[in-house]
Amino acid sequence: MSFEKSLQDRSAAEYADFLLPHLSAGSLVLDLGCGQGTITLGLGEAARYVVGVDLSEDELAECRRWAAEHGIENVEFRVGSVNALDFPDDHFDVCLCHSMLETLDRPLDALIEIKRTLRPGGVIGVACVEYGALVLAGPEEELLRRFYTVRERVWQLEEVADPYRGRRLRGLLERAGFDRVNATTKYFSYGTAEAVESFGRARAEDCSDDWYASSAQKHELATAGDLEAMSRAWLEWSRSPEAYLAFAWCRAVGWKPS
Repeated sequence: MSFEKSLQDRSAAEYADFLLPHLSAGSLVLDLGCGQGTITLGLGEAARYVVGVDLSEDELAECRRWAAEHGIENVEFRVGSVNALDFPDDHFDVCLCHSMLETLDRPLDALIEIKRTLRPGGVIGVACVEYGALVLAGPEEELLRRFYTVRERVWQLEEVADPYRGRRLRGLLERAGFDRVNATTKYFSYGTAEAVESFGRARAEDCSDDWYASSAQKHELATAGDLEAMSRAWLEWSRSPEAYLAFAWCRAVGWKPS
């Protein structure tokens, strides 16, 4: 997928809509776990300055190129860890953590560190996918649900991420000492022929992904034959007029006490 397509598919308007109303033209924003930086770039359109931070230098190459080519000077990208942020106390007005807290062993410690870098009255927005609320219809539904069951279990066994952390966000922000915490859920839906085809083909490719396939077989969650069957099922689903899928994303906002 091109970076331009990623900007459309994973935009701040869609994925940070719950936080955007709390930004202003004078906001200094931190985007933690920014990944490809598509959301970060969108935040830059609504703020004075945005710093995107990710663990991987490789993830940041494309967004840096895009920002340079398009003369975007109020967004920068840095390598760093949420466990020891290289920023002073009371520095940022806003922080976004999208698709990041579920990857951490100690998310509460991370939130406390983030709170340190927010100014009094600053706002944090967090979001995690919630695998317990998958909506799925179409051919081979049972087999496709097994694909997600396997993926969830692999995440847990390989300690990649917690697929159910989304439902815990309100409690985590409260425990970290944030005020006025408000938790919500938004569904992202795949219900057009184009969206279904693109999503189904991508999941079919996932079935042969080296990490997913080897981990599923190592933990005896699926055989090579099972994975091939799942891939064929996703391709069939991608062409079906009955296919529909929706993911729940849990989000929460909270404020650092003044």
